[in-house]
Amino acid sequence: MIPALLNAALGVVPLATKLDPWEVIPPGMWLIFGVIGLPVYVAFLGWFLGKPRQLKTSALGVTLFLTLVTALWGGLFATTLVIRIMFFG
Repeated sequence: MIPALLNAALGVVPLATKLDPWEVIPPGMWLIFGVIGLPVYVAFLGWFLGKPRQLKTSALGVTLFLTLVTALWGGLFATTLVIRIMFFG
């Protein structure tokens, strides 16, 4: 249903090509940010919308989470650079 609506909407726009949603956002991104990320989104909403609200504790949780994610992504990036140098250098 969504691809049909997307194609119908793009059919009205001049010079637009009809797109499949999987070409715009690959299935892996839907999986990671939609399905796997859902508990994280619920936790963030609970921290900021739940009662009793403790902004200081919520900010600490978000800061720790972002620090963890940054460390993981940075470590993976460094690992890929080392692999590239060692095997494809």
